[in-house]
Amino acid sequence: MALLQSPGTGGLEGVVSGPGTRLRAWCAAAPLLAGALAWGTPPIRIASVFSHTGVAAGDNTLSIQGVREAVEDINAKGGPLGRRLELIEFDNLSTPIGSKVAVENAVRNNVTAILGASWSSHTLAMAPIAQANRTPMITTISTHDQITQMGDCIFRVCYNDSFQGLVMAKFAKEALHARSAITIIDLTSDYAIGLGQAFERQFEKAGGRIIRRLNYRLKQQAFTDIAAEVTAARPDVVFIPGYWESAVIIKAMREQGSQAVALGGDGWGTERFFERGGKDPLLAYYSTHWTEAVDSPQSRAFVKKHKRDPKPMVAGEALSYDAVCLLVDAIRRAGSTDREKVREALAATRDFIGVTGHISFAEGRDPIRSAVIMAISDGKARYDRTIQP
Repeated sequence: MALLQSPGTGGLEGVVSGPGTRLRAWCAAAPLLAGALAWGTPPIRIASVFSHTGVAAGDNTLSIQGVREAVEDINAKGGPLGRRLELIEFDNLSTPIGSKVAVENAVRNNVTAILGASWSSHTLAMAPIAQANRTPMITTISTHDQITQMGDCIFRVCYNDSFQGLVMAKFAKEALHARSAITIIDLTSDYAIGLGQAFERQFEKAGGRIIRRLNYRLKQQAFTDIAAEVTAARPDVVFIPGYWESAVIIKAMREQGSQAVALGGDGWGTERFFERGGKDPLLAYYSTHWTEAVDSPQSRAFVKKHKRDPKPMVAGEALSYDAVCLLVDAIRRAGSTDREKVREALAATRDFIGVTGHISFAEGRDPIRSAVIMAISDGKARYDRTIQP
């Protein structure tokens, strides 16, 4: 059963399966809690922290869905240790402070572990609270390097920005034969700043030239001036490590006549990204963690069961699914819901096979994994290649 709590309250808002609740959320199936009580054992509480409302809500939708799908599938098989999972969802209101308060409330609700968030700026606010309370936390798709450096309770199932920046710089130099680049950075985003710096460092190390860095803020409405600067400078590639707004920038570049190839990171590829970019023909590439084109038994089974419409599934949904399954695997190996024992089991994870591939934790709790490059042409994304670590 899923419960929803807003960050401004100290207690649960209530079961969200019925009408009249203040915020909408999901309930996997009404009988779940009753079933757990019939077994004579309490459910295992876990929390998820994502953006249900606010500017990040659109990008977070499928990450939220991936957690729900995993909880439902695991409970259908009986749950870990013969107990069902009870998912409590927290809305971080798309802000760092909302994320911080959400984690504080999750800890007070005695959860075994916390899943989330999506945007790195939100996860960076959450990690110190989880660490201070010795509560295992697994971020699904936050790539900022410093997240897992905050302590031994903080994990992730995605790669980090140092690796992602290296991948895109290497791709630009070796596959596209780029000699010059401009980076366009959102000054309000820890993710964009960190990934932009990683790309610049690796591109220059490979012999490329960063012509300049152009800055903007997420709430900016027009990008004509930035597009004009790019067109005048004539770089081979433009690296834009943002979210949906990156598509607006790309569209402005095309309208100004820029022929530069646009590059991005795993913040791209969402439905909102393609909606905001329009149907303009463009050539661009971005890195991500998974695509439904991945041909493994786990990936094929996930796509077959959870693909709901013709639109391509995105990495955020699959990573969230893997995060829950990884947590459950650790609970089973620990034989306990004790937070410290679960943390130890997570740290000992080696060669866990998930939807998005194999996950093993090194000393820093960052998984060793490959990156997928997607190409965009005529407004659609297609698989290009996989780059191994």
